Amino acid sequence: MDTKLKTTGRKRSLNVDTRVKIMEAAERLFGEMGVDSVALRAVSIEAKQKNTASVQYHFTDKLGLLQAIFEYREGQLDVMRGELLELGRNHWQLSDIRWLLRVCFLPNFRHFTDNAGLPYIKLHAQYLANLRPRGIPHPVDYECPSTTNFREAIARMAKKLSFLTTDQFNMRLESVGAMFLGAVIQHASRPEGWDVNYPAFFETILDMMAAAMTVPPWAFEPLGNDG
Repeated sequence: MDTKLKTTGRKRSLNVDTRVKIMEAAERLFGEMGVDSVALRAVSIEAKQKNTASVQYHFTDKLGLLQAIFEYREGQLDVMRGELLELGRNHWQLSDIRWLLRVCFLPNFRHFTDNAGLPYIKLHAQYLANLRPRGIPHPVDYECPSTTNFREAIARMAKKLSFLTTDQFNMRLESVGAMFLGAVIQHASRPEGWDVNYPAFFETILDMMAAAMTVPPWAFEPLGNDG
């Protein structure tokens, strides 16, 4: 192989490794302290980068870094989502809200239990609480290859729950997402040695999310001047 090609390939591999180190460091810091509270210099130091401007070099700014983290993690999770969609398709489950919620959230739960993935859970909770209300998008909001299966599951849910307005559906989906993330974070805060049946734990959360998504909307009249 040409020496120049070898050198180029090695540099590209080092760049990928550096980007992953920075994203994982930022994921930890953002999840613990909030995105707004973490300086990019602190991310570089946490990622053990000699150049404290390395984040700007690889990601331009904080929002570019956040977007990269989401696309990186969701790309990993979306593989399992695709498998769950296919399994649901083979067993006629794709019109079942509970199954579609499983498609959306089981990969995150497996990342937590199998890969010590609490930092991403915490980051996602920070995002839902503080950044999404400000209009900062998630890769599920645009045509991102990392969320193809995620978007399909959401679209199927929206179609099944067509008695909800778009705003009602989105509010419920964000709320059950916060419910899921909060339950996992609360569990992770328990003392070591706490005996947990993880499958049952997830199924219980899934029951609550399905109930919240499918309850008919409450009909009410706008308050009058006297109310």
